[in-house]
Amino acid sequence: MDFEEFLSTFKLGETVLVEYSAYSRPEILFYDIVTYSKLPIVVDDIMDTLREYYIRLELSGIDVGRLESLKVIKTGGSRSIGNVLGKLELGKYIMNIGEYTKIMEKAGEPPFTNPVLGIHKLIFLGNMLENMKLLKMLSDYVGNESRVAFYFLNRDATEKFSPAILAMMEEISTSVVLLEGETIIVKKAIDEDLLGEKIPLLKP
Repeated sequence: MDFEEFLSTFKLGETVLVEYSAYSRPEILFYDIVTYSKLPIVVDDIMDTLREYYIRLELSGIDVGRLESLKVIKTGGSRSIGNVLGKLELGKYIMNIGEYTKIMEKAGEPPFTNPVLGIHKLIFLGNMLENMKLLKMLSDYVGNESRVAFYFLNRDATEKFSPAILAMMEEISTSVVLLEGETIIVKKAIDEDLLGEKIPLLKP
């Protein structure tokens, strides 16, 4: 299975958890999703994670021009990349779904591919009650056919901080993929035939 075929297997309403280690390069997977998605892209940028990806891609000699026109919803942070539709203050992302929905409406006609970058940073900042509200929000969006969401999460850091939160995120998600080196490994999927499938990243 190649990357484009892999991307096409996800259905509207899916929540895909993308787990990566501190030594992997999630920015390459993000770039591949942006490049090969057949749906318009709306990025959730949590605490300037998009800029981190942008800088690493640029330093690798990759053309980052396509990232500069992406529609973006920012949560926290101060360094903007792309066309920022609106900004949520830290905490409100968890508490106020209505405000988030109003900003998302500026993106245009759904459905979208919705990469969410840096979700683990919200987990680290939240107390247990806030993290349970975050999980409830993620759960409420599962089945929402206005998007296919990809939540990018540093597994190493999250597992050390809260194994329980990580386990619940995996349970909530319809699909879980693990990025190991230059390979995507399917750990959970709606289509059980995909379990264990290994897909190579496409180098830009």
